[in-house]
Amino acid sequence: MAVEVFDWYDEGYRIVGELRAQFPMVHVKPEFAQYVFSVNERRESMGLVPVSLPNEPKAGHISITELLHPT
Repeated sequence: MAVEVFDWYDEGYRIVGELRAQFPMVHVKPEFAQYVFSVNERRESMGLVPVSLPNEPKAGHISITELLHPT
């Protein structure tokens, strides 16, 4: 059985919704979401340039070193 990444994401938010309904006084954070999609998938969805690892220059990407330590 193949598992689709969006199915995991949707199921996670379904569970978060149930927890929020069951425990209205608790702030339930969907921290799982950061592990479903890669950094570059998240960056691209926000309209940001994807990153590449040091010594792996890719056209159209920004170096992770440059991102973490801008000059």
